[in-house]
Amino acid sequence: MNLEHVRHTLAHLMAAAVKELYPEAHPTIGPAIDNGFYYDFDTEKLKEDDLKKIEKKMRQLLPSWKEFTHEVVTADKAREVFAGNKYKIELIDNLEKEGATITLYTCGHSTSSGQGGFTDLCRGGHSEHPSKEIAPDSFQLDKLAGAYWRGDEKNPMLTRIYGLAFESKEALDAYLAQREEAEKRDHRKLGAELDLFHFDESIGKGLPIWLPKGNIIKEELENWAKEIEHKWGYSRVTTPIITKEDLFYTSGHLPLYKDSMYAPIQIEGEQYYIKPMNCPFHH
Repeated sequence: MNLEHVRHTLAHLMAAAVKELYPEAHPTIGPAIDNGFYYDFDTEKLKEDDLKKIEKKMRQLLPSWKEFTHEVVTADKAREVFAGNKYKIELIDNLEKEGATITLYTCGHSTSSGQGGFTDLCRGGHSEHPSKEIAPDSFQLDKLAGAYWRGDEKNPMLTRIYGLAFESKEALDAYLAQREEAEKRDHRKLGAELDLFHFDESIGKGLPIWLPKGNIIKEELENWAKEIEHKWGYSRVTTPIITKEDLFYTSGHLPLYKDSMYAPIQIEGEQYYIKPMNCPFHH
């Protein structure tokens, strides 16, 4: 089993289910990802409560998804197939400009009409026989999120549905159990529950204010680190957190990471940078 192909296939299957339930929805793109798949839709109707209904429809469609067929088409033919979907048209236009091959993949048939199948613009990489290769209990829809078309905030906001998919129900259950345990240990959750630290928007994202309990833990960890370093023969030194820009040219940081570094500070006509990492200093 090629798990990436399975996940990619399930993205198409989910899009087919959404189109059956919400014909006005416009599918855009839907790839495989590390733990499953997602698909972005232009629709305002989808809510978290709809996920179970979509998941049920996917399982109803799956038995008819016996084999993918694909067809290489012209850009004009592809635009005809996806008329009314401006997102697919944009993708087709880009493929045409690049001189790329345009392929359409089709699988299954409609449970409402019993005819036709779901066709999508795609480069391929699917399960050869979805109904045989994909266990109905090996996947589940996970959550909704917002996503800008093509990741650009100037573009329309789409609705993204995430799904989880694994080789078997056992593998899916194991992942869910592991995720639940990880969530219990999430430092953001524990930090709030145990009064360890606090974040304030007026200070900035990711900049914690250590509260008394949290500061005790922080100091204990620092002391433990010092004890281990001493045990292993390390000698601690303290170096500045800023330095002249020449050192960062020598180390290679400025040519490579300037866009990720804080802006320079002007001191007596010279430029200084805050160190982006411990090197080229010591700790």
